[in-house]
Amino acid sequence: MFVDAHNHMDFYGKNLKKALDIIEKDDIVTLGCSMDLKSYIFTKKISAENENIIPCFGIHPWEAYKNCGDLDGFDGYVKECRAIGEIGLDYYWVLESEKYPKMGRVFEYFLDRAKYYDKIVNIHTKGAEEKILEYIRSYKLRTPIIHWYSGKVDTLKELLKLGCYFTISVDIGYSRLTDEIVKILPMDRILTETDGPTSLEWVNKEYGYPCEVENIVKKISSIKGTQYEEVKDKISSNFNRFKL
Repeated sequence: MFVDAHNHMDFYGKNLKKALDIIEKDDIVTLGCSMDLKSYIFTKKISAENENIIPCFGIHPWEAYKNCGDLDGFDGYVKECRAIGEIGLDYYWVLESEKYPKMGRVFEYFLDRAKYYDKIVNIHTKGAEEKILEYIRSYKLRTPIIHWYSGKVDTLKELLKLGCYFTISVDIGYSRLTDEIVKILPMDRILTETDGPTSLEWVNKEYGYPCEVENIVKKISSIKGTQYEEVKDKISSNFNRFKL
């Protein structure tokens, strides 16, 4: 089995069937993260016909300012989902600082619910890595997944001490920082992800399908100097610890 610990199934559009066929054929266990309630319901629906897709409910930090009104109305979806995500903070791509208080309010709501229901969380940290570290220390969450980390190495090491796992994404081999992070991370804290089809386009202009996780495993294997099958099996073992 392969692991795609952070994908957005609603991003595939007309290419969804091909993506689903790849997930089934290549046995890619996939955390289908949501941007909002609509995308969660979409992913939940398609997961009914593909057992490899695990729908996750969350409000992406980019969408937080639109969804901060009746947060308690989300409780039923949080309770039913097997993992929470995508949630977090973004002080890099979101330039309007007036949105930050609402972003923080939504993030705190999901952290509180994750603690209450003992859920795994899938966290976006862009430009807010130190603040996320403070939150994780405060809430003492169960094995958070840090999605596509790009912050300071010192902060990464502190997150490791708190039990975090880290997804390695499609920029491996293109980003010096990501390659350095792979060298630093112990193998028992590494997961793989694609972040949907458009992320690879952002990196190298190519449309990305779920099978891209296989290339990520190959590149991790090369950087770590470890056999491909051993890396693949270790990442699967890491994911299985979540018991989703």
